[in-house]
Amino acid sequence: VTISGLEPETSYLYQVSSKSKNGESCESDVYPMKTAVVEETPFCFAVTSETGGTCNDTYNREVFHQIRLHRPDFLMVVGDSVCKGSQYSEWNRYFFTPAQDLLTTTPFYLVPGNHEENSDWFYKFVHYPEPKNYYSYRYGNALFVGLDSTQIVEYVDGKPRLVEGAFEPGAPQFDMLTERLKETDAVWKIVFFHYPPYVSADYQVDEMRILCPILEQYGVQVVFNSHTIAYERSHPIRRDSLDLESGITYVVAGGAGAMQQWFHHKRAWHTAHAIARPHFVQVVIAGTRLELQAIDFEGNLFDKVL
Repeated sequence: VTISGLEPETSYLYQVSSKSKNGESCESDVYPMKTAVVEETPFCFAVTSETGGTCNDTYNREVFHQIRLHRPDFLMVVGDSVCKGSQYSEWNRYFFTPAQDLLTTTPFYLVPGNHEENSDWFYKFVHYPEPKNYYSYRYGNALFVGLDSTQIVEYVDGKPRLVEGAFEPGAPQFDMLTERLKETDAVWKIVFFHYPPYVSADYQVDEMRILCPILEQYGVQVVFNSHTIAYERSHPIRRDSLDLESGITYVVAGGAGAMQQWFHHKRAWHTAHAIARPHFVQVVIAGTRLELQAIDFEGNLFDKVL
């Protein structure tokens, strides 16, 4: 359903009505919604993922409950929202049902992970610009670009490798990313996709570093990833080295799971903070200031950076 004529930065009430083929009807409760803010207004958003990555939904309700308490303007989900995306029931079990109290008032932006399985259900459940698995949007003074890393890297015999021609000039995602970054005047440029280029744990996908020169060239400041089911924040990185002045911060927000055994014996050079604990990330943007907080499923703050 497309609704037009709404004013920005305005709260509305809505209700959903439905009627079956045999004439039976039902209505939802009345819920509030808020439209996007204008350029100058501060805003906040939440980031999580892996609600289905472990095929265990133990912490999903708690994570979504904590997100709801922090009242983000929107939710970013960095893949693996379900265990098996090809099965309809999984979308209710892992995502829509545990998140229902949040999603009635909060829009979400999902990019595919490997557990979405590039299924038809993903494309039916989201209404992003075609082809839906990658897109961009402007919110306040920030540009957000979501990519489908599962179409850039494929796993063969358990090992990742680049899909030939998937990320080079002329490839759809390459062109969309470069065009959006080149043309924007946004203060903040944030990119999110599933496979992490940097994480000091299992399931780091080195092949995704093919994106890094483009992200660096156009001044992206923050990248959100998942796939590794833990939390990790990098030092600012540029040209595969520490760069405190103009580097990109990579955040693995593997939210709903806690795979401590995936961490390596010691942190990598690029790791600023890492912990395996069910969590979400809350981000506040106010002009040229960005505040990032990592909060666990019990509401405890365990990382903060400005």
